[in-house]
Amino acid sequence: MSISERQRDRTIALAAIVQACSQVQQIAETGQSDAATMLPLMQSLLVENAPSTEAVYGSISALKTGIRELNQQLSKKKEQKDVVLLRYIISLLHLERQLAKHPEMMALISRELEQVPQQVEYFGDILSPQVLARFADIYHRTLSELKPRIQVFGDPGHLQQPDNVNKIRALLLSGIRAAVLWRQKGGRRWQFLFQSAKILATAEALYSAS
Repeated sequence: MSISERQRDRTIALAAIVQACSQVQQIAETGQSDAATMLPLMQSLLVENAPSTEAVYGSISALKTGIRELNQQLSKKKEQKDVVLLRYIISLLHLERQLAKHPEMMALISRELEQVPQQVEYFGDILSPQVLARFADIYHRTLSELKPRIQVFGDPGHLQQPDNVNKIRALLLSGIRAAVLWRQKGGRRWQFLFQSAKILATAEALYSAS
């Protein structure tokens, strides 16, 4: 099966959504996060005018976790799929559609993100608690106002930790970034639901290359 460039771009963006959602799930359920998995997602929030979809994340290998998880979900039988993870993915795709109806909010998010590199320079790390708190604040003041809000399920003890809340909100913001990219490359929600074989073939090819 030949893979078009747009199909490849859509699958890269979808893998980034899955990577963000899987980290949200991991933090909510275990309180643990993975810096190497989060890093390209956070960096993508500050990338403008990238020459390719791949360049938004630095490399295909930076999304290996998301590509692997996407492969696993699409290749499983319906009753074996991770329902919570799928709910997060579908919710993010829906939230992106709601955001598209609010161009003023999109403009505000862009303006806010333009200020973040100064903080990264000051604190020396895009994954520092202070920078993640800034990303989380942008999400909280904008996207969390849209309905329906994304519900995160997990251990209340982990979900009450401020640092975990900030990481989850920052990851959801990066997921929206990926969902916007996915839409720009012709992605539609029905494709994720009804073209799983095509997406799986592309994801398998990407995983082999990562």
